[in-house]
Order: sequence, then structure tokens, then C-alpha cells
Amino acid sequence: MPEPVKTKPAQTETEQTEPQKARTPKDKNTDSNSLDVGALLGRTLSGYEHRPEQGLMALAAMRAFRKGRNLIVEAGTGVGKSLAYLSAAAVWLGEKDGRRVLVSTYTKALQRQLFEKDLPFLKRSVFSGIKYALCLGSENYLCLRRLELCRQDGLFDEHERGGFSQLLKWRSVTSKGVRHEVDVTPALWQKASREPDLCYGKDCKFYGECFYQRAKTTERQSNVLISNHHLFFANVAAGGNVLPPFEAAVFDEAHEIEDVAADYMGLEISNYRLKHLFDSILNTRGKGIVARLSNVKNTTLVDIGDALAAARETADRFFAGVAAEIGVDGPLRVRESGLPIDDTMTERLQYLGKLMEDLYALNKEDEHLRELEAIISRCSVVKGSLNTFFSRSVSDAVYWAEKSKGRVKIAVTPLNVAAILRESVFNNIDAAILTSATLSVGGDFTYIRSSLGLNDCDEVLLSSPFDYGKQALLYIPDDMPPPKYAGYAGRLAQRVLDLLRITAGSTLVLFTSYAVLNEVADTIEGQTDGIKVFRQGTMDNYRLIESFRARPGSALFGTYTFWQGVDFPGDEVRCVIITKLPFAAPTEPVLEGRLEFMAKNGRDPFNEYQVPRAVITLRQGFGRLIRKKTDTGVVAILDSRVLTKPYGKYFLDSLPKVPTTGSLSGVAGFFETIVHSAGGVIQ
Repeated sequence: MPEPVKTKPAQTETEQTEPQKARTPKDKNTDSNSLDVGALLGRTLSGYEHRPEQGLMALAAMRAFRKGRNLIVEAGTGVGKSLAYLSAAAVWLGEKDGRRVLVSTYTKALQRQLFEKDLPFLKRSVFSGIKYALCLGSENYLCLRRLELCRQDGLFDEHERGGFSQLLKWRSVTSKGVRHEVDVTPALWQKASREPDLCYGKDCKFYGECFYQRAKTTERQSNVLISNHHLFFANVAAGGNVLPPFEAAVFDEAHEIEDVAADYMGLEISNYRLKHLFDSILNTRGKGIVARLSNVKNTTLVDIGDALAAARETADRFFAGVAAEIGVDGPLRVRESGLPIDDTMTERLQYLGKLMEDLYALNKEDEHLRELEAIISRCSVVKGSLNTFFSRSVSDAVYWAEKSKGRVKIAVTPLNVAAILRESVFNNIDAAILTSATLSVGGDFTYIRSSLGLNDCDEVLLSSPFDYGKQALLYIPDDMPPPKYAGYAGRLAQRVLDLLRITAGSTLVLFTSYAVLNEVADTIEGQTDGIKVFRQGTMDNYRLIESFRARPGSALFGTYTFWQGVDFPGDEVRCVIITKLPFAAPTEPVLEGRLEFMAKNGRDPFNEYQVPRAVITLRQGFGRLIRKKTDTGVVAILDSRVLTKPYGKYFLDSLPKVPTTGSLSGVAGFFETIVHSAGGVIQ
């Protein structure tokens, strides 16, 4: 597990470019005691609607920056939180030279919004001195040296020849060299993308053209860094060597931090990772580092070939055994007794590592020496990870295994994430602002503070400016059976069909299970009166969303991916159906481990963790409906437990105050009197 790191190390020789100063406009609205975002933006943004909540958030954020305080801000949908915290950050940056703030998001959509829309607007209209950069993981950049190796040594497979030609053409025209600009397979991209331990730095003949180094230069010259949670915690795990140092951070979509942090602070070994390691040494076509070294004896080559063949066979047997133990029921919790599978890989990796070290001694002047060093290090790291897994040497962690579409992995995930975050993150930056539309449970922040280790912080709760009482209706039937009822799926399918016929489509249906999603979709197929049903899993999510948008009056069936981070304003979605309260399965290994850890420490896992977590997810799903002041529609919760169980009130108390009905006729009446009177037309 990573040690606590400082995010503000002394500048290295390559980081001596000072951030550009963010000059605050000389304006009475940006003095030392106030920040009137409405006045600033209203003069420059055509059609800007004054939102008092936005001004309150900006003021709270500015105070947190200035006082070096941590701050939690729940800002309901429509507050305009990104412009609020960015404006506050710009003012704070302008008050002292050399400061830098990092803004981290969970979704790529919000990251793009900040970089492509919000920051350009603020720079153009109000804060001309800010300079910003989009920070991406190094694997997102094309490595010119590795691309040339692929070309010279034919490292791509025959079926990749067309994709490689496309990659070469793109290389000649791209100015950024970023992954999303070109459509090639992940396997081909991995052969030509930047990998940190394979980077030659200034010793590389392509250093002057390097896309990654250009991006890092831009980052060092910027005072606002736009990152995501995954890259932020990769930086923490790497001791602060991935991103430039920064004094303050804003975490948007902060309800996702715990899970992302846990992933990066743990470890995992997969069959894909081992295959990549073995292929980098020498693949089955005789390509790899060994083939490029100048001094390799024939006997050594034979030894390496034999060792690799044995290692591949051992890895195949090992992961096949893990997959068999997992079975068909999803992830597997590996208890104290461990897997009934011996650690046969460590010995193979140790021998491979020794052969690589022997090669290193014979090729100390070779131009490919750095790659050999990286491979030796990778063998050592994987060997150490295997030892950690089998020895269970990390306490307060969950050991587990998972398989998905041919990929099999074993993993160790820490359980006390709060303590790690406190030491590695919040104690090492001057101010951290955590924001989302859903951080509280009934107006209380205890859950998020506890799960993230925020012992000392300020709190602000801002409601949405939307008039939910007029814009929305909540439908909760009292005749739906509980999810464990034998005929539950059939009754659920019929009620979904009833609602689709009333709404005439334009409906997002949210599930907690792929199996139930497909059962409901299969049951109502052919009965939807021409309403097209798009279901998750039939195509990639981006194409699925675009197909749904391109066909008005259709329905979109999705699982957890669609409970948040998707935006369907206006007529795109007039109804959101929540089929089940979003409790995560308590048998999921990491969640199960967290619940046990809490119980061991005298806490109430269900009421302190499971319920608050499900409440926040439900609020995210509810938030898919009303995205603008002109939006109208219905949210349907088809889970009777929200009415019958004691914890149901926590869910209902956390939702916006809206009229409620228990009848389908009430839903139909809403669409007749509200949607139509507002000028909407149900297709």
C-alpha cells in the first residue's frame, strides 16, 4: 500500500517554469470580503439566470481557499457549481503568485465541460490571467519511440496491419497525440502508448517531439489543472510524481472518491498483466526486448524461451484454477484459508527475473537497457504482489478474485480508506473542496465525512433552484411485491410497460441487476406499442446513448452506469423509473469486507453505510429527470420497501419535495395537465 505523500514537493529541475499569474479584475465584486458571481457573469454571459445558491457556494469556496480549510458543499442540480468554485479559485490564484489548484472529476463528460466550456468562458470574459491544462494519464499519449519500434520490428500482429497504418497516418497530422483522437484497438494502442517505466526521458531521440513531455510542460505552466479521480490517486500512489505540485484541490462528483481511492491504494494481478509482461520479453512470434538486445547467446535465448513457455503454462493453469473457484456467481471473497490453489507463479517469475538480470550484465551499453530494467522491475513487483496476496500480509484489507470477459484477476483492497485519505491527501494540501449534488443523507454529512476521513471541515448545504413542486411528480405504488417475491420480475415488467404506455417513451429505466434488466426487456418485447427499447450491453454506452437520443420517444434500460453522469434535458427524458432501491449486494467482496470492518469497530454497518450509500445513489438516479428549469416529468420508484421498511423514510426525506401519487391514473393526469400545459408534446 502507498505511503503518505506530500503533494507539494520542492520543484525539480524540470519544473522551474512558474505558473502564470491569475490576475483578478479590479472590481468591487471581487474584493477581499465578497465574490458576487452573478454580477461577474451576468455582465458577460448572455441569458445568464441569477442563482443565489451559486453566489453562496462561490463565497464559501473562496473562504475555504483563503483560510486553508476543507469544505464539503452539496449543491443541488442547477446551482452551477462548476462556475462557482472555478470563479473562487481564480480569485484566490490572483491574490498570490505561484499558486496552483487542481480540479478532479469522476466522469469524462464533466472533465470536458470544465476544459472545453467553463474555463474558456471564464478566461475570455472575467479572469484573463488563468491558464489551465487538461491532465491525462501517460497511457493516453502516443510514444514516438515505441511506435518506431513497432514499425521497425513488426511488433504488431497481422490482423493489426490496417490499424497500424492508420496509426502512422494519424501520427503525421496530430498535434497532441492523445488516444481519443484515433480509433484503434486497445491491444494495438498499448504497444505504442507511453508507459512510465519504459520512458527514456531526455535520453530519447524523440524527446523534443514527445507529446507527453509537451503536455507536462503545459501543465507546469498552468495554475488550474483539470484531472480525474483516477489520475489523482495514481499521483498519490506514485508519491506525487505524476502531476505538478498544487496547494489546493476541488473534488467534483466527490461521492465517488472512496471507491476510486480504494482501487489505487490496493493491488491486483491479472492474466492480462502477466501476458503483457511475458510478451514484452519475447512473444510467440519471436519479438520482444530479448530479440532487440545486441549480446544474447544462443544458450541464453533457449533458456529464456523455455522459462517463458513454462511461465505461460503455469499462468494459464493458475488463472484457470482461479476462474473455476469463482464460478458463475461473480467476484469471490478469498477468506483466511486462502485459495485452494498453490502459488506456482512466484518461482517462475523469480527465475525469469534472474535471467533478465544476467542479460542486463551482458548488455550494459545497449540502447535498450532501460527497457530491460523496466522488465526486471515488473517481475519483482508482480512477485511481491503475489507474495502479499498469498501471505495476507496487509491487515484490514479484503482479498478477492474476479473474472470478466476472459480477464481474471486477484486483488487486495484496503478497508480503512478514510485513514489513508486523511494522511495521504487531506493533511498534505492547504484546502480541499468536495462537492456534488448528492453528499448528504437527509441534510446530514456524517456518512461522507466518515467514509473519507474528514474529521475537521466546514459544511454547506445548498438546495436546487428548480421548482420541483411544479416540475415533477413522484409515483410510488403500494401494490408492488418486494424484490424477493417469486413473481417479482413479471409484476415489475408489467408496471414498466404500463408506465411506458402512459409516457409514450422518453423514459430512462434504472436497474441494479443486468439479469433483471434483461428479463424485463425480454418480457415486454413486442408489447411496447412501437416504443423502441435500448438496453445496456447491446452496444457500447456512448453509442447506446446517442441511439436513444436519435430516436425520440424511445426507452433506455440501464444499470449503475446510468444512475449518474448522463444528462438528458428537455424532452429526451420525461420519466425516470427506478426499479429497485439501489442497495449494493452485501456479498460483493469489498463491500462485505467494509461492513465486517465497521462491525468489528463497534459501528452499525447497515444504517451507517449501506443505507446512506444507497440513498446517495437513489438521489443520483432521481437527478436524471430535472436538468433545467423548463424540464418536467415523473420519477417512479417501484420498490415497496420505501413505504414499508423503517429505513424508507431516509430515502424519501432525502429527495426534493414533490407531489406524490400511488396510482397510474395520477401519472396519466400529470402528463395531461402539466406536460401538455407547459407546451410539451408526448410523441
